Amino acid sequence: MFDMSFGPGMETRVTPALLNLVNLLSLPSISLHELVQQELVENPALEEIENSEGPDEGDIDPHIVEQLLRDLREDEANWEQNSYQGDEETDAFLFVAAPRSLSEGLLADLSISLPESEHDIALTLVGNLDDQGFLGDTPEDIAATLNVSLDRVTNVLQKLREIGPPGIATRDIRECLLTQLTILEQQSIANPYVQVLIEQFFDDLGEHRYPEIARQLGIKVDEVKAARDFIQKHLWPYPAQIGFGANSATEHIRYRRPDVEIRDQDGTFIVEIARSPRRRLQLNPTYLELAKQAASLDDEEREHVQEYVARARTFLANLRQRETTLYRVTEVIVERQEAFLRHGVRHLVPMTRTEIAAELGLHESTVSRATADKTALLPDHTLLPVSEFFVAARGVQDVMRELIEHEDKPLSDADLVALLTEQGYSIARRTVAKYREQMHIPPSHQRARMR
Repeated sequence: MFDMSFGPGMETRVTPALLNLVNLLSLPSISLHELVQQELVENPALEEIENSEGPDEGDIDPHIVEQLLRDLREDEANWEQNSYQGDEETDAFLFVAAPRSLSEGLLADLSISLPESEHDIALTLVGNLDDQGFLGDTPEDIAATLNVSLDRVTNVLQKLREIGPPGIATRDIRECLLTQLTILEQQSIANPYVQVLIEQFFDDLGEHRYPEIARQLGIKVDEVKAARDFIQKHLWPYPAQIGFGANSATEHIRYRRPDVEIRDQDGTFIVEIARSPRRRLQLNPTYLELAKQAASLDDEEREHVQEYVARARTFLANLRQRETTLYRVTEVIVERQEAFLRHGVRHLVPMTRTEIAAELGLHESTVSRATADKTALLPDHTLLPVSEFFVAARGVQDVMRELIEHEDKPLSDADLVALLTEQGYSIARRTVAKYREQMHIPPSHQRARMR
């Protein structure tokens, strides 16, 4: 008899929210990866393997997933028969592509951004990151190891820091926070004392020595506490964890990794879901075999096997359904926004989630979850939140930005209304003011003082 003594770490902890397709559909890829890692730890019937062999999930028609899901529910309803008769050689739900890890996403982005001659340097830098996203070795050490110039390593490192989570590949927490602070300042989000606190009083801040800090800086204790609150609200010390939930850094510097990729293939736009080319998730073969022999197990063993196998099957099914829904929704978006993809933001056409839902026969809330907090990699290799496809005002905002960038003297909102009207955009002054604020552009009198 198989040893079923799993110990306290393997106790049943079924969390319905974890298996809920609605929640999975709402998650961006960076959070999905974290959730998958959690499920791998909690569920012994689920495993992750290198994708060197086995069936190619890309060959499965995504449009038949709904039928397969119905079959899955029927299988689950038959668990009382104490055995599962499915064919693991053909069951599409025994495996699914794993979401990309942070390292895979970084390497994929770097391979696009760098010439092939620099790919080995990129691979070494990414491989040198620890679990928190800090660079273990100095650029000088990496250059010596690879026998390349320090300038080459520095250039690739700079590109890595540009495309990765804010603060990635820095050497420590202090450098990470200062990097994120620079990004925020570029967006006019700042506090006058944060930088000096991080640079000179970081340890004192951690020990809550606010009166001493205030005395040395010649400011009030409340101002020190306000700077501390700014750090807690807007900065995050571990760059590899940015975007993983409530404890992540502010949305202003949140790291985005593509959930979908839109490629121009011989003049036709192709949609691909971003997933790992090397790894896949599957049901553990030992647990599958035990599920077939459930009738020969005692009650406790049978309950353990059936519960975890059912949980793993449902998790894999929901992952595939998430991928299929995101794929179908993005296909329709690409079809409707082809002019934007070819010619730029001023060709963005009005489009609603309700229209997409009606065309696909989905509930509007499903489309909303599929597009919420997701990011698309466009054919020109720029990243765009999928929600931006639904904001027709972006074309007007782009014209506004161009007018302001080329103004001889600061244009008032009324001036902008007049110029926009000449170009065929008839909008109210209050709308211009709203768009300007959304783009973080100061009013004309402030722009005049900045000159």
